[in-house]
Amino acid sequence: MASATEIATFIEMIAPLAQKAYKTLGKVKPSVCIGMACLESAYGTSRIMREHNAYFGQKVGTGKTAVKYWGMKFFTSATKEEYTIGQHTTIRAAFRAYDSAEQSVFNYYELLNTSLYSRVLATSDYKEQMQQIKACGYMTSSTEVNSVITIIEKYNLTKYDVFENPYTLSADVLKKGDRGDSVKWLQFQLNLNGANLVVDGIFGVKTESAVISYKVANNLAGIAGKETLDKIK
Repeated sequence: MASATEIATFIEMIAPLAQKAYKTLGKVKPSVCIGMACLESAYGTSRIMREHNAYFGQKVGTGKTAVKYWGMKFFTSATKEEYTIGQHTTIRAAFRAYDSAEQSVFNYYELLNTSLYSRVLATSDYKEQMQQIKACGYMTSSTEVNSVITIIEKYNLTKYDVFENPYTLSADVLKKGDRGDSVKWLQFQLNLNGANLVVDGIFGVKTESAVISYKVANNLAGIAGKETLDKIK
């Protein structure tokens, strides 16, 4: 069973990836993605799933659907399926393996944006989306929907569905070595633009690298000055 520290660490790792994938591919709420990853991988403590970055237990299937973010790697493992409510059947199945957690998250979003999951609606709330994902055949478990909903509510995962920056920008220029809420604001905004930073309010090497990457992508010069900060907004 995962400890409180393991749970917090896993959510901190997977949440920004879910937000990044949502911003890129859309539809499935980040809270649903995070909750399903928590349940499917036992908060990242499942050894075999962690080794293969297989945080959603996606099967290989035909190997022809949702392949942009999957490099055709796979592993086999025993798993229990609930074809009849209350009766569990153990089978061996081939599961998709990934080079990184980010690849796993993006492939999850890619799959749920295919026609197989057309009944999953972007306008639905997290409870409805879980029901819709179940109805489309993602899982056979009769308890997974409620289990994921419980995880979402227990750990307040819906906060990751909100993309409004909770921090305040009160500086015109930010540079390496700066600390405080303005740096947290910058880190949060950079994450919304594809970075994967810990929002700790410390302008260190990783934040500097993310700023440089953002500036290069947007043809901006110099430090994180007013022009850059205005653009990031």
